[in-house]
Amino acid sequence: MSSSSSAADRAMTAREGRDKQRYAASGARLVAGVVALTPDKSHVLVVSSTQRQDKFVLPKGGYETDEPTPQDAAIREAWEEAGVVGKITESLGVIDDLRPPKLFANPAKPATHPRAEYHFFEMQVEDELDVWPESNKRIRKWISYKEAVGGLINRPELLEALKRSSIDRSL
Repeated sequence: MSSSSSAADRAMTAREGRDKQRYAASGARLVAGVVALTPDKSHVLVVSSTQRQDKFVLPKGGYETDEPTPQDAAIREAWEEAGVVGKITESLGVIDDLRPPKLFANPAKPATHPRAEYHFFEMQVEDELDVWPESNKRIRKWISYKEAVGGLINRPELLEALKRSSIDRSL
């Protein structure tokens, strides 16, 4: 599996809103994200949450109707949120977000489905740019597995994606 992108292919404006959002048959919002690792797999890239600068998450966001595959959405989200480009090297599978639904969830199935269905992919970063679409509102940093586990403790779907990756767990 190998989907890739270059810095030249990237827009400098992040997408906003959910007018193109895809939903699963269950009603769950479809989300795509990356576990971006350093070449030696010692560190993972995380970005600050837009709600709280002291909380960090994996780059992820909505899989939209104009994107052919979840991999395309994941690559776009890595660019928009973290300013990295690279190639998808492995699918980490689908992970359900079982937190209670929010108001933006599909109202047709309010509490009988996962809030979101995450499609995560491991990414090999090929370029990290100084300016990217959300560089004015996000902090990015590379952290070890142990730091990530401590920081993602309240987001079981993100922890599961990290655990499915090939990151070095000894650090």
